[in-house]
Amino acid sequence: MKRISKSNDEAFTIFETPYRPFFILAAISSLFYMTIWTLFYTLKLPLNFENISPTIWHAHEMLFGYTMAVIAGFLLTVEKYWLGKNIDKRSILVALVILWIAARVSISLALITDIPYEIGAIFDCLFMIVLTIRVAYPIICAKAWDRIGLVAHIAIIAAANIVFYLGLCGLILNGQYLGVYSALYLVISIILLMGRRMIPIFIRNALEFKFEPKNWRVIDILSLVFFVLFFIFDLFFTSAKVVSIISGILTLIYSIRLFGWYSNKIWSKPLLWVLFVAYSWIAVGFGLKFLSLYFNISDFLSLHSFTYGGIGIMTIGFMSRVVLGHTGRNVFEPPKILFWIFSILFAGAVIRVFLPLIDISNYQIWIGASQLLWILSFLIFAVVYLPMLFSPGIEKKA
Repeated sequence: MKRISKSNDEAFTIFETPYRPFFILAAISSLFYMTIWTLFYTLKLPLNFENISPTIWHAHEMLFGYTMAVIAGFLLTVEKYWLGKNIDKRSILVALVILWIAARVSISLALITDIPYEIGAIFDCLFMIVLTIRVAYPIICAKAWDRIGLVAHIAIIAAANIVFYLGLCGLILNGQYLGVYSALYLVISIILLMGRRMIPIFIRNALEFKFEPKNWRVIDILSLVFFVLFFIFDLFFTSAKVVSIISGILTLIYSIRLFGWYSNKIWSKPLLWVLFVAYSWIAVGFGLKFLSLYFNISDFLSLHSFTYGGIGIMTIGFMSRVVLGHTGRNVFEPPKILFWIFSILFAGAVIRVFLPLIDISNYQIWIGASQLLWILSFLIFAVVYLPMLFSPGIEKKA
């Protein structure tokens, strides 16, 4: 394989495509935040959490730091395929990366110095606002109204971040909770939306026999209606029974959708089963919320089914696929190490979500083990993928 040659005036830069800087930052931040969380929560490293709950900090940074880096890199990369043209906004990409880094560094320094959270808040909110405008502008200009839902998602996540910081400053009652959980459910909604659109295509294109994954319009409609109801009732009302019933319905809806996509041939292809499994964890999360009304199941288990299992596995799966495809590598013959990267992360999700149900007495051990498996999975991912992200693409073999 030969590296693509570039003239001096077209020297390679990681800002060549949006996924490069954001996936680099995502991989590094994932390792950083989980290591910090492990040192604090499991190994009891003293950090300055006087102004913010440790769990809220952990949730916020994993969502608005790690996850939004993945979403930004993905959306800004695939827009040219959706809109049919390249959008040259490199200066805005650089600005977004600078704002993301400034926000993350400022918020992290607030844990060990007297730097106020307000500095990081300004950078963080600016990042989300600029990202919203950047995602919206070409879609509105192209009148691609079928994509406007994604713009709405990003805009509401940006608003949720503002609510979070206003809550942190004491200006909105329960603002931290509303901001974090609104963002969480909107991220899950993006995964459900993009998964519905792309996973069946990936399955159909990758399998070596004719297989057409099924989607049903009624399932699409019911998914939208009941997810909106779940969002409203879980955040703004206190009826645990209603939330449980809605969650049970959503479990059934997403299980039917997964059944329509299923072929036993996916298990030989890591880049397929990783996405299928990640989507399944979201269904499991709703299932646990349904069961929590009738059994003594902690909300943290459904939460980590959504986050560790759903968001964590889906994001690493999508990053793995995007990097291979966009650097000219063959997504149908990925590195064999991917099986272990995904399997380790899956094992961590099983330990974090299910083992506390079996043996709550060793809860701290299960959390520590799941933290270490997350770190190990992303460490291997970084070793394999960062060299690809920091170097030019390659030509495919003839």
